[in-house]
This record gives sequence, C-alpha cells and structure tokens, in this order.
Amino acid sequence: MIFKAQPQFTQSLLLLPETGMGYQIIDAKRYGRHTTDRFIIYNSELIVDYDNLDANKRQIVLEGYTKMLSQSSFIELDSPTLVRRSVASNIRMFSESSMKNKGRYSGGSGSVDNDPIYANGTDIFVRLSAYSDDKRIDFNKMRLKDGTYTTTEADYLTCKKYNDDPIDRYALPNDEPIKWAFYVRPKSNDKYRPGIVQPANNHNGGGIEALFDNGTSDGTYLEKKPY
Repeated sequence: MIFKAQPQFTQSLLLLPETGMGYQIIDAKRYGRHTTDRFIIYNSELIVDYDNLDANKRQIVLEGYTKMLSQSSFIELDSPTLVRRSVASNIRMFSESSMKNKGRYSGGSGSVDNDPIYANGTDIFVRLSAYSDDKRIDFNKMRLKDGTYTTTEADYLTCKKYNDDPIDRYALPNDEPIKWAFYVRPKSNDKYRPGIVQPANNHNGGGIEALFDNGTSDGTYLEKKPY
C-alpha cells in the first residue's frame, strides 16, 4: 500500500537523517497498534509499505509521484526510527571493469560508516532529486537540513559524462527519473562524511556520496537546475 504523511509526521521525519539520497527507511507504529511495521519514505511525505516494495515502486513510476501523492490516503504513524541502508543491500551485479567504464568505484564504505571531515569552502556538492520541492532543502535559510545526502559536483559531472544511470549509480529506491540538481557550496566550518554508495535497492551504487549530519550553513544553497 501507498500512503501520504500527515504534515506533522513529515516534520518529524525531517528531524531524522536520511537512509540515502532522497529517501528514508523507517520502522514505525500504525495508530492503535503496539507492533512496528517497516516503510520507505520518499521526500518525507510519500509512505510505501516495505513489503511488496517492487510492485509499489512500479505503481509510482507508472502513475507518477505527484498523482500518487494526491490520490493516496493519509496514514497515522508514531515513533519512527531510522533503519540503516544495509537492510536494502544486495549483491553487486556489475563487473569491476563495467564499474570503471562508468567512472564508478567499488569497495570502500558508505558515508554513514566514515568519520566527518571539514569542507574546504570552495567545492560544490549536488543533490539529485525527482522532486522540485525537495524537503531536505531549507529554501528560507538557503541551506541543507541536518542528515542530508548529496554527491560531489565532480561525481555528478562524471555521471553525466558517461551518460550513466543516476538511479543505479546512487542506489536510489524509487526508480522515478531524476529531474533536478540542487547545488550547494558548504562553508569551511561545515562537516560532511564522504563515502562510496554501496549496493542497495537492487542497484549497484559506486557513486560518491556525502552525508551532512548537521546540514550546511545558512546561505550555502546556490541554485536548482534541470538534470
């Protein structure tokens, strides 16, 4: 089943970090129940049962995110806890040579397993999204919200150079076409955790990712461009 979040629940989700760029996997209680169920959340507002996930993804791609959001019923959930991306991991399908031919990396570890480092104040990071109103961007303070993933501008340009599939490169779960690129230049006092996207959601990964646990400083969001 596919649902939409109550506005107050969306706000509670935005207080949690992402599981990966553009999505969260959570365990939460349905209203009136004592046990938890697992859900995957797109853009902090479209809620999908983790069971039968492939069929739900196909429906979203077929109908489109906006239509699915408008026709889905609200669901009341409580006590959300974030689930690590490793629950959605899978065996890498590409050969090592195929990964290199796409400018991807193998091995290493994801951002969540690495220590934070300081940005240099000049490098640009890019957040890819299917949604023009990406909820992890604070458009008032012009910053990334806490717990937000991006990639580097260099890896984004590599993805474009090789005409690579960003959904597979960044192991995104919803399979909706990427439409937007959000550009951010963190300040030198902003920290992020660099990493390599690990295989997940039936995708290979291998792109570069950056997790900004504390978001970025005010005024660091630059612009939005079509992908």
